[in-house]
Amino acid sequence: MTARTPLDDAVGRSRTRRTDRREIVLRTASEVFGVRGYAGTRLTDIASEVGISTPALYRHFSTKYELFAAAVDRQSTDVDSAISAVPRHDEPRHELAAVLAAFTDTVMEHRRGGNLYRWERRVLDDADRTRTREVRIRLHRRLRMLIETARPTLDRPTADLLAVAALSIAASPATHRIAMGRRAATELVSTAAVALIGVELPDPAPVFAHPPGLTPIGRRESILAASVALFARQGFHEVTVEDIGAAVGLPASGVYRHFESKAAILAAACWRTADRTTDAVAVALSQAQTPRDALVELTSRYSALCVDDPDIMAVYLSGAGALDDNDLRALRRQQRTTVDEWATWVVRARPELTSAAARYLVHASLNLASDLVTGRPGVDAPTVAAVSAAVLLGESGAGAAG
Repeated sequence: MTARTPLDDAVGRSRTRRTDRREIVLRTASEVFGVRGYAGTRLTDIASEVGISTPALYRHFSTKYELFAAAVDRQSTDVDSAISAVPRHDEPRHELAAVLAAFTDTVMEHRRGGNLYRWERRVLDDADRTRTREVRIRLHRRLRMLIETARPTLDRPTADLLAVAALSIAASPATHRIAMGRRAATELVSTAAVALIGVELPDPAPVFAHPPGLTPIGRRESILAASVALFARQGFHEVTVEDIGAAVGLPASGVYRHFESKAAILAAACWRTADRTTDAVAVALSQAQTPRDALVELTSRYSALCVDDPDIMAVYLSGAGALDDNDLRALRRQQRTTVDEWATWVVRARPELTSAAARYLVHASLNLASDLVTGRPGVDAPTVAAVSAAVLLGESGAGAAG
């Protein structure tokens, strides 16, 4: 008989959980909040998805906030239960693989609602945020400890960074909808996350104190720059046109002379980022001679974009759901084109991979770059590029060249 693996145990545990009406409401709420964000979701939307009336929904949750907090807590509880069930092991790499497989499988179970974490810090009050933060810290510390045990020469900041990177890869299936069987996806993603512990990072780039740069003089550009900063810090729905006007010394009517709505400002920011990403692909490929070179150059260019302007990247990744349907569909078409281009070079560099597997890894690499930049202030572009390239190439030290 074949021995059971950590992946077998992770999948088996989550598939035996029972659901009742409250659980169905919670799961549906996670999915709707995950797609539309907190401010963009109404209780009537959730009730309609569940197939019950809004008054029936109120029998389970009295407010939207209560439902959101419960949905986040349910995900945190499931993650905590899955990770706590992974036994300790004398071999740190074995335990690390088991922990990441359990976490990835839980992400797959909650896949459609996995983006809740992008809003929870802005929405949850201190008391409700404490539990999710404790679960996250506990998981991070366990991974960091295992990484340090497996690679005792690493310093603490590097071990911390690799732990963040591994979790970002494991969480990446929640950022896309590429079809793949749950077991195969869990194995692919968790294996890529485990492989990061062998990555050799470049020496940190020297840190120079640069004076603040100049701000745009043109009104439209000033409005766009101020809006991106506000959206990244507070969230799209929480920012008003009056807030934007105040940031550039204009009344709301002055903002409307340049943009017809707040959504139009968001669309302009998202399209600018999409265009920059597309341009970076062309430049990267022009510098490459082989498929491996292409992936190193692509991750290098994208990492530089993220590091140079983390605010606009954060808005692009977390705010697009607030666009109108036409803009959102068009933006997603362009995103798919970019992902497909990257995935083509992944398959050429690694012919053993299917197109779906390559696209999974591309999303993992892109998610990793944005998470490192937004979650690790001061991280440099070569470091981000090294771990991002390693995900695509399945090599330690993949970003060293180029």
